[in-house]
Amino acid sequence: MPKYKIPADIQKIARRAIEQNLALPISRRAAYKDDNGKRVPGTGMRTARRLASGAIDEAQMKLMSAWFARHGEAEEESKARQDKTSKAALAWALWGGNAARRYVNAKLRELERKRKS
Repeated sequence: MPKYKIPADIQKIARRAIEQNLALPISRRAAYKDDNGKRVPGTGMRTARRLASGAIDEAQMKLMSAWFARHGEAEEESKARQDKTSKAALAWALWGGNAARRYVNAKLRELERKRKS
């Protein structure tokens, strides 16, 4: 599957979010899940690392688009993201923030148009 270049601003957002998240005690980190009683990185951390690497594939973009659709419009999460120190704000940044949401949705529309033509 081809890889698509991630804009530098999104890479920067992801890198900064990774650093902020790892600086927190594990109990306060966003995008971590419990695995048999142990806290391990979840999908958000994997996504941030992929974004920071500079390229993602279409499957990752579809996953991101679905995540943004699910979390972007949720009123409670939107309010929580207003506090820039919240887990919700950090999780949003791990997924590349608003810039990644716009990029991914535009790129998926572009790929769909190319398939139809």
